[in-house]
Amino acid sequence: MENDKLISHTIHIAGESYPVKLTEEEMSFAREIEAEINEKISEYRIKYLVKTTQDILAMILLTYAFESRKTGSDQIDIMNKRIEDLLSRLSDHVE
Repeated sequence: MENDKLISHTIHIAGESYPVKLTEEEMSFAREIEAEINEKISEYRIKYLVKTTQDILAMILLTYAFESRKTGSDQIDIMNKRIEDLLSRLSDHVE
């Protein structure tokens, strides 16, 4: 990815803001992903009576990991790369 092709965007998850740089393609589904994750957080908080956001995020990550294993190896590689990119961007924000 070339930096000049990246768009600055802020993703809001569980009340926290995460500034990221995304490609135009990623921007097209970033809001959907953000909404899906926040919806799952609310759902898991009620369904499993989980108290900490960290536990909920770990449960969501595990859910996505199991789902990705079911989709086939080509898709797993693509999804793993996307997850690694997102985690890298989030860790840059946290530090």
